[in-house]
Amino acid sequence: MVAPEKVRLRIGNLAKAVLVSGQAYQDPKDALNEFVSNSADEYVEAGRRGERIRILLRRKGRYPMIAIDDVGRGMSPDRLREVARNLFESSKAGDNRTLGEKAIGVLAFQQLGGRCEIVSRTEDNSETWVLRLERGKATALLELERRRTRSIPGTTVLLSDLDPDVTRILTQRKVVDYLRSRRGPALARGDYEIEVVEGRSSEVVLPEKPDGIRLAVPPRTTLWGRIEFALYVAPADGRRRRVAVVGRAGTSVIDDVSELEEFAHRPWDSDQVSGQIIFEAIQQTAGRRALLRDRDAFPVFVDAVKAIEPAVDQTLDRVNREVDAQTADRLSEAIRRIFNRVLKELADLDNPMRSATGSVEGAGALFSSSSTDNSSEQHAVPPPSDIEQLLDRPADPVKDDLVPDAARDDGSNTSRLPTVAPDPTPSEARSRFDPDDGIVYFNESHSDFLMVKESEGMLLDYLSTLVAKEYVVYNNPRGNPTEVGEELVRLLVRIRRHTPRRS
Repeated sequence: MVAPEKVRLRIGNLAKAVLVSGQAYQDPKDALNEFVSNSADEYVEAGRRGERIRILLRRKGRYPMIAIDDVGRGMSPDRLREVARNLFESSKAGDNRTLGEKAIGVLAFQQLGGRCEIVSRTEDNSETWVLRLERGKATALLELERRRTRSIPGTTVLLSDLDPDVTRILTQRKVVDYLRSRRGPALARGDYEIEVVEGRSSEVVLPEKPDGIRLAVPPRTTLWGRIEFALYVAPADGRRRRVAVVGRAGTSVIDDVSELEEFAHRPWDSDQVSGQIIFEAIQQTAGRRALLRDRDAFPVFVDAVKAIEPAVDQTLDRVNREVDAQTADRLSEAIRRIFNRVLKELADLDNPMRSATGSVEGAGALFSSSSTDNSSEQHAVPPPSDIEQLLDRPADPVKDDLVPDAARDDGSNTSRLPTVAPDPTPSEARSRFDPDDGIVYFNESHSDFLMVKESEGMLLDYLSTLVAKEYVVYNNPRGNPTEVGEELVRLLVRIRRHTPRRS
């Protein structure tokens, strides 16, 4: 029996391997982030807090260029030589398990342009050295830099021969927004600062301020280190909120935890939960677009996040209930004021929800006499621009001299205007009226309500329509369908004259 042959692995085409390694990044911003990461790691290793990383964008002109500059300890010729000779063997600060990322980051220049120059000066030497690399080449040039010498220690990475798509994508605004998302936790802690310069415009990247209720979730201690939760729950307002997973050195590993199939559900994809889950042991794939599912730290991370989901869900429900109650109260008051003005125009009934007891036109019904029809044509008050303006204007009581005698009841309910509230026992109907309490109950589960609930303006219009329906139906028990329909339209037209316009 022939013994198996041992074959040593080697790279058949080193230049091609270098080129392919530099193409691991799907987004040019991810490639740029690698050089920012190297500067951030330098500050961590040197124990320096609050130092600045400066990014210079020159996208126009004959020679477009990107520069990433730090004021760290700098790299000696031997250190630059070591970086070139030991690709995939360098380690990251504070993480002995994630190997080679700094070297991969150096090769990331190939995703941006054809040339990369690492210009550096150490603290103990006045000389400036440069390591020059070219796309797809297996060799680099190391030499003393005489033209672009540094006046202070540190390192500048110069990227040139930029691809046209890179100059289009890497605008100052996009770079600032990207770095705010990816490096927000470290910026918030003050680990370092980042400044992005393009032309005469300079902008410091500031972390986003969290909004909402801070969840009191205690950290969890594991064999791989602490897992910390900085989570906030806010009302839904159309903004996109996401929870980032933060790894070593305060860098976001992924921007949205709901990208993981284990968390592609509420509360993480609700657009109401934001913040970070911080776990330094979590790792990122080389392409920087996914979380590494190792057998050690990743299962611990999943279990810890799953364990806090019930608490986050409960807070989300509480916030939504409070917001719904506040919205209902605000809209109910707005509807009362709208109907106050409409009834003064119609001058038909003192109480819009009074019992229908009359036997002649105008008695307990919305159908009015000719004199009332004339009053309904009076000029309407110009509609306010928004709901807040409507609520700021006091509601005048419906005056007795505007109410036809035949339409009056015993006076017990003359001051009542319609109130709306969620139905505690909803049926399939959109709404129902409780004449004893004078409340129009609306069905929060109805598909029409769900369709408009995210827009306060549309919701106000919807609830006003329901109140108008209940108003007409209750006060016209003997009306035929055509008459009831005509009266409903007549009321709705006047309601919408006093409803805030939607932009």
